[in-house]
Amino acid sequence: MSTRIDSYALSDVGLQRDNNEDAYEAIQEAHLYIVADGMGGHASGQVASQLAVKSIREYVTVRAQTPDHSFTFPVPGRYGPPERLLSNAIQWANERLFIESMKERECEGMGTTVVCVMDFQNVMVMGHVGDSRIYRYRHGTFKQITRDHSLLNHYIDQGKITSQDEIDNFENGNVIVRALGLKDYVDPEITVIGKEPDDYYLLCTDGLTDLVDDWIIANVLDGNGDHLDQACNALVRLANEAGGKDNCTVMLLHVVADQVSATSSESDDLEEPLEPTPTSVKAMDDTDISEGGPAVAMDETDSSAVDEDPQLQDEVTPVNIPAMDSEDA
Repeated sequence: MSTRIDSYALSDVGLQRDNNEDAYEAIQEAHLYIVADGMGGHASGQVASQLAVKSIREYVTVRAQTPDHSFTFPVPGRYGPPERLLSNAIQWANERLFIESMKERECEGMGTTVVCVMDFQNVMVMGHVGDSRIYRYRHGTFKQITRDHSLLNHYIDQGKITSQDEIDNFENGNVIVRALGLKDYVDPEITVIGKEPDDYYLLCTDGLTDLVDDWIIANVLDGNGDHLDQACNALVRLANEAGGKDNCTVMLLHVVADQVSATSSESDDLEEPLEPTPTSVKAMDDTDISEGGPAVAMDETDSSAVDEDPQLQDEVTPVNIPAMDSEDA
């Protein structure tokens, strides 16, 4: 069955900030959708998020289309072409941010989270770095697809935090362990899942998820699914009514049945694994999707981030990111 993606996005500065450091773009012709949440002193967070979105778009729509293009950034051997493309685009954007942060003093230490979705044939290819999130709403079930690259989740993975009480009382909820721009290399997390008609995908920054519970977001989608603009407006309004302490950006994607292919005989569940080839990629079963950890976000009034070493087994040393002074916004 042929499908198309309808999309709508909205970004709001919130009630407690003078500057919107979020950025987003829906590139319909490339079937690519991006949301970023910048961080850093002065206006560098805004620079970081905008540069990340611009760079990912440029890589996918321009650089990757040149005849002599080749993937130069490292990716796991199991990745098919769409996964390699999105991973390389994110890594190339990270390189651009890192270079820019060294060139301009006011951009020193800037960084950004990013979430991306690329619609490709029978699957959705998703990439993320940081604690911005992607959710899926399907048949009344709201599921977090990405897992925050947070210090809390790192400690959980290392077995240093094991109880719900420790999770609830964790004091470093403003720390993430992966972001674009902090180092010359970043490891994006790529997820591939099968899509179905009438799926909804939500890309959002922590300005929403810090303040609005998942069940409330699910109710908004359930009641406004036919009107993406109304759903986005409702989500931003709820974040502001809950305090609006951060910028809030939401993007909704709706998978719409376009037409039934006369030659198609596929009736299998689209989340059954497919072998990766140039014309199809392996879709993950729901049991393989990382469950979302507890909401862990970065408060930009006291922003901190650490970059995760792939070989790290014990401690992670935080890298302090200057907070934005309202006088510098």
